[in-house]
Amino acid sequence: MSFIGDYQRESKRQTERSRCLHYAKGARCDELISAHSIQSKGQLSLIAERGHVYRVGADISLLRRTQGLPQLIKVGVNKASTFAGFCKHHDNELFEPIDNFPFEPVKHQVALYAYRCLCREYFVKENALVLADKMKDHPELSTSQKASLKETWMGHGLGFAPLHQQKVHYDQALLNRDYEKFRFTCFTSSEPCNVQMSGLLYPDYDFSGQLLQDLLERRSALDLITFFTAPMREGWAFVFAWHVSSNQTCEPFIQSLDSKVANGEKLQDALLRFTLSCCENHAIRVSWWDGLDGSSKDAAISRIHLMTHPHIPVPASYLVSGCEGIANWAFDGEHTALC
Repeated sequence: MSFIGDYQRESKRQTERSRCLHYAKGARCDELISAHSIQSKGQLSLIAERGHVYRVGADISLLRRTQGLPQLIKVGVNKASTFAGFCKHHDNELFEPIDNFPFEPVKHQVALYAYRCLCREYFVKENALVLADKMKDHPELSTSQKASLKETWMGHGLGFAPLHQQKVHYDQALLNRDYEKFRFTCFTSSEPCNVQMSGLLYPDYDFSGQLLQDLLERRSALDLITFFTAPMREGWAFVFAWHVSSNQTCEPFIQSLDSKVANGEKLQDALLRFTLSCCENHAIRVSWWDGLDGSSKDAAISRIHLMTHPHIPVPASYLVSGCEGIANWAFDGEHTALC
């Protein structure tokens, strides 16, 4: 009985365990599907080449071969960034305004993109919690290994609690169509895009390295920000969005980014640094990555490794500098709804 084999099988089982995370799930849920957290026809179509993109490989056997160093792997767009978190009826009904129309910086569309970000993370974190619970007493593990995995399971539980609380906020706002409960800042670009992504973050430090909230307090209420890219009628957008309950942390977080840019930082550098540091749900244009020089690739991979390695402490300055000059695009507009 191999722990690695059992772990991989159970991980696959959890990933494929379909359920509908829609705020009104129930009798109307029909066929459960693999939904795209990064749109196949919209976001992914902007960067796909011959139907493929790069994403960060997370398979445990791959990480063992590379001594834990993350690698990019080529995947088809139909398999990129999918999760079995909605039924067909609710996915089509809820996300139709963003799946079938270009992004516009309005609160209704922002709320739907943000909700999709949150539901995808909820799905992943819930899977991780169940997986750790099922594996923590595996007979092949030593006593110390069992204790370590039990700590991991407990940590997942503590991390899941504030996410569950945030989903309650988002569910209620969407159920009531109260899109005024959402705030956002949107940066637009008319240049070709090479990276698409979606995710969320409990902001701990801002772009100047100042502490915003202490994540080690292990409380059920933590401020959360979502982020995503989206195709516009002309060009594309990079958006930060959050529920008003997270204003206390998210507004100064965005203000620190604006201050950084006002003092000479290139916005594209800051946002790519943020993406590599805070998001594992990316899709990357194959020819762009292949065309980067070795030092740029090393800088990007090293940043991902820093943020994902469980035993490397993340410095307070992780958003202050790094990965400059890699992004070959620029932003030419900003739209903000902070009140």
